Amino acid sequence: MDIELARTFLYIVRSGSFIAAATRLHVTQTTVTARVQNLESQLGCSLFVRNRSGARLTDDGERFVGYATQLIQTWDAARRDLPLPDGYGDSLSLGSEVSLCNPLMLQWAMHLRRELPSHAIRVEVGDGEALQSKLERGLLDAALVYRPEYWTGMQVEQILEEKLVQVASVKNPDPYIYVDWGPNFREEHDSALPDKARNVLSFNLGPLALQYILQCGGTGYFRTRVVRRALEMNLLQKVKSAPEFSYPVFLVYSREKESEVMQKAFELLRSVVKEEADWSEHWSFTP
Repeated sequence: MDIELARTFLYIVRSGSFIAAATRLHVTQTTVTARVQNLESQLGCSLFVRNRSGARLTDDGERFVGYATQLIQTWDAARRDLPLPDGYGDSLSLGSEVSLCNPLMLQWAMHLRRELPSHAIRVEVGDGEALQSKLERGLLDAALVYRPEYWTGMQVEQILEEKLVQVASVKNPDPYIYVDWGPNFREEHDSALPDKARNVLSFNLGPLALQYILQCGGTGYFRTRVVRRALEMNLLQKVKSAPEFSYPVFLVYSREKESEVMQKAFELLRSVVKEEADWSEHWSFTP
């Protein structure tokens, strides 16, 4: 199937009409209509119901949205990754959740470039659900996530067991800042600390919240490795008797992707985890 047919379909879905899609695609409305008719002929079903207000998806059209999106993403990934740069025999496509990109993914990428010079390395940062969806579709070789979603053929390995601990600014422990570490944390935190479930200040990115507390004061939950240096410098202090929460990190990949190179890459990742590196060294600790 012509990729442009799927792309045109998605433009209509997003813009709500054939006319708007034609404008965004810089083609005539007749061209858009012909593409849709071609697509419907190939699929053997109607995708849109057209009316004066625009275009509405049929039930089959609703179902085709996911397939069209995957087609476009796969095609775009192929165009991006092929051909490989001269001198490189293969590539590794790796994913990481946002809060793991520095320093874990950063250090892993540095080790990979040094130890696997014949491979092109592509790193993608995103949320766990999106990364694992791309992993399942073969767009990524492996990913680092906090909450693995199991599917047939998927391999899951816990590579790190961290804790989220409550720390406070030594100078000013107020206010309590809610740092959103994901669904599991939200459920456990709100159950253990219901009085702190709603707050006037919240962040969904740990490093940003930590910088706020270091500069303005406050209390919140952070990963033990990340706050270690700030605790040693007496900029932060652990809050006594505060509950701690488990925050494991998982490596996920398809067993179909296993190879000597992949195993070498995973060995390098495990060596990074074992290193007693200061995970906070890449962030400023100026109070």
